[in-house]
Amino acid sequence: MTMLTRTRGVVLGLAGLSLAACGAVHPGSAAVVDGTTISMRTLDRTATAYCTLTASTARQQGITTVSNADVRRQAIVGLVSLRVARDLAAKEDVTVSASDYELTASQREQLASAFPGSDGDDLAEAIEDSQEVSAIAVALAEKRSNQQATTENEAQFAELGQNEILKAFADSDVSFAPRFGLAPDGTQRSATGSISVTPVDLEAPVDEELPSALRCS
Repeated sequence: MTMLTRTRGVVLGLAGLSLAACGAVHPGSAAVVDGTTISMRTLDRTATAYCTLTASTARQQGITTVSNADVRRQAIVGLVSLRVARDLAAKEDVTVSASDYELTASQREQLASAFPGSDGDDLAEAIEDSQEVSAIAVALAEKRSNQQATTENEAQFAELGQNEILKAFADSDVSFAPRFGLAPDGTQRSATGSISVTPVDLEAPVDEELPSALRCS
């Protein structure tokens, strides 16, 4: 599997988890998970990496514009997902090897070549974080089923494990900064106060006239 193919799979899976629970967000925080703050600075770095990866995937699908606001929401969901997954793994006494999610030196070089001018470390971290959540999901499913994942059933195990992580969100005191317009379960609030699910859909039509400051490019 090539680095770019692997990257596309990671990007498309980054918004795969929803959030639940509630809590208070302090000024300057993007989100809080069980009292642990995710800063706006951390989100900014992660969102920039998401923008680079998502815009690349979108262009390969013939889409030239991706909303920066959508990607920032996707990024904060990813950051919170990682915290919850790690907490659940610790509670369940589940461990994953760093080799299951860390990029090799060769893959990092390919990433740097594919995205010159971008922060390679931030791009690698975004990919590794997503892959760590997937690795934890598979490990959780293995423990629940008392079976070993194989190449044939790994995707199924990952889905089962992600469902366990979703259940764990209900036990986590998760909250978002109001600016993201996200409800406690990770869905987006509309202007009328109703709620709709807002994953980043790379196949959906995108407004080509978004101002440059509001789009990933």
